[in-house]
Amino acid sequence: MRRKTEDPQQVALREGWSSACQLYGYLHGGGDLVALPPGAVRLNPDEVAYGDALLGYARFYGTTATYQQSSTMLLGSATFVAAGLAANAIGNAAARNRAQAQAAHQWRDHATVRTILTSQRLLCDYRGQWLSFWHTGVVELQGDVAQWLFVLRYEVGDPVMLHGPAAPWFAVSAARLVYGPGGLQLPALAPLARAYIEATTRDQRMLGGAPGPQALPPA
Repeated sequence: MRRKTEDPQQVALREGWSSACQLYGYLHGGGDLVALPPGAVRLNPDEVAYGDALLGYARFYGTTATYQQSSTMLLGSATFVAAGLAANAIGNAAARNRAQAQAAHQWRDHATVRTILTSQRLLCDYRGQWLSFWHTGVVELQGDVAQWLFVLRYEVGDPVMLHGPAAPWFAVSAARLVYGPGGLQLPALAPLARAYIEATTRDQRMLGGAPGPQALPPA
């Protein structure tokens, strides 16, 4: 019987979650982020890279949108003219509503980008341009790592959402860099905190069990 092949996306999500759990436990125990070897991307002299992966990316902002208002000259009976004017009004209202929906604040610029986490910023290679999101400007880290996503909100600039298998690991690392040791207690990381506690408790009950959290992602 042919063995069923596991979905590669599910494998990646599970491995990403496991890696984030292990990192959370390591940092919780007093460890620190480990620097990557020097790469081709040039950083500041005092800047250190910690993570480099592909992540889903989006920005939250509004824009302006225009629409063409139609106006038709109508000749004929009063009933015909009234019906034509009503049709024009309905068409213009629909066009205006579409333009307003397009201009409203929403997640835009969806892409898969190479993302480098450093001691000073997140570097995202968006459409061939490296964009820097500096840690010093972060006001809030929110999201849900159990859904493999997190959002960074800034004092100046549009929010950034990163998602995908590597997102929980990046969220833990970013929280540690931006907030210090207290960042591990952020609400966005609560699912990882629970997984760490549950795994640690389970390991303590098992004689000869492997040390460290081996938690799986929540169902």
